Amino acid sequence: MVEKFYNIEEQRFWNNTDNWSNDGHEWSLHFGTTEILWNDFIFDTVKQFRNKKILEIAPGFGRMSQFLAVLAEELQVVDLNENCINKTKDKLKHHISKYFVNDGKSLNGIESSYFDLVFSFDSFVHMHSNVIEDYIKEIKRVLKPNGFGFIHHSWFDGGTDYSFENKSGRSNMNPEFFKNLVEKNGMEIVSQTTINFPEVVDVISVFKKI
Repeated sequence: MVEKFYNIEEQRFWNNTDNWSNDGHEWSLHFGTTEILWNDFIFDTVKQFRNKKILEIAPGFGRMSQFLAVLAEELQVVDLNENCINKTKDKLKHHISKYFVNDGKSLNGIESSYFDLVFSFDSFVHMHSNVIEDYIKEIKRVLKPNGFGFIHHSWFDGGTDYSFENKSGRSNMNPEFFKNLVEKNGMEIVSQTTINFPEVVDVISVFKKI
């Protein structure tokens, strides 16, 4: 059996606070501000989850968590990097109900069939396909029946397994392959929408547990 490849150690790059110049808002500048990014590209899709239970995977320094915390009845966050969790906790404190540090591919310790929405922005774009597949299995586990996933991932082919060697740090992924992973795990794609960055085109995939 061929051992699965994971680029998890590569993602520990984000544990170094020197790699963050403005708490993640530096990656919103293409859109103007993080507020514009949220309002114009994210909010219309997630507003239906007002007063619902939301899990955010890989919040970084809480760039999107600040909006999700206002939207949700309850928000929990999980990240591979302890510094990211600490920065998010410093910013949002009790406005997030639970903080988890994980292994970068599972949601161990997080309750099954609990969440209405699992959300991630600007993180899955760097994850190897095997990491994404493991996360999708776990997302299905923690979602309620008829719960939804909102995942921002790359549309990039022909790069190396190590995302940071590729353009804009993107991992190899495309809409059809992501759709196949979702369907393979007994869920269905609701929508796949492109979002443009300076050097790359990414995808926001929304899917449903059935």
